[in-house]
Amino acid sequence: MNNCYWVTGLSATGKTTLSSLLVSHLRDSGKTVVHLDGDELRKVLADEAYTREERIALAMRYARLCRLLSEQNIDIVIAVIGMFKELHIWNRKNIKNYVEIFIDTPLSELKKRDPKNIYKNFDLGLLKNVAGVDLKIDIPSNPDVHLKWSKKSTINSMFDELVNLLENKI
Repeated sequence: MNNCYWVTGLSATGKTTLSSLLVSHLRDSGKTVVHLDGDELRKVLADEAYTREERIALAMRYARLCRLLSEQNIDIVIAVIGMFKELHIWNRKNIKNYVEIFIDTPLSELKKRDPKNIYKNFDLGLLKNVAGVDLKIDIPSNPDVHLKWSKKSTINSMFDELVNLLENKI
């Protein structure tokens, strides 16, 4: 059975890192996996979507791509912000074996990390439409896996928690 693992959370929450670890784990267990990352998909599609409506439309294109791939019996791991209720509802209705993974990290921690200077540039007035700051997002209401960051969290501890939760859910 193949799955579509939809890894979601705000910018700098660790989506790319955790999804890369998950892809390696699945491949090590003999699975054929396609790894999609929001930053890479934006480059491929040359899309500059920033408003809520533009982001929803872009995320729906990602969702339709995931459905197409999953219908070919391929596991997909996709890491995108994609925090929109209508997207989550569509995914659950239309993507077979959809597994929603929400990485829940407080904004204060994200601002400390900020590898792309998104939060810094927002605070300086150089950027707008930042998901979870001035752009409304929808926290997943019932994710299959809810990883909650704590001060004791490391990327390895979060990955171990993810694998344990997935093994119990799937």
